[in-house]
Amino acid sequence: MEQWKMSILTGIALVILGVVFIILKGHISIWLAIVILLGVIDVGFGVYIKNR
Repeated sequence: MEQWKMSILTGIALVILGVVFIILKGHISIWLAIVILLGVIDVGFGVYIKNR
């Protein structure tokens, strides 16, 4: 699989997992916020690679 596709899929998975854990725990922690932020950055990086 191409690198940009893997980056986008990994980022989406991180964001989904972060949201699921926030829903299950009932509150947001700094670690979950970092996981979601890294997922968004990873998706952005994948889109950047694809369009380059």
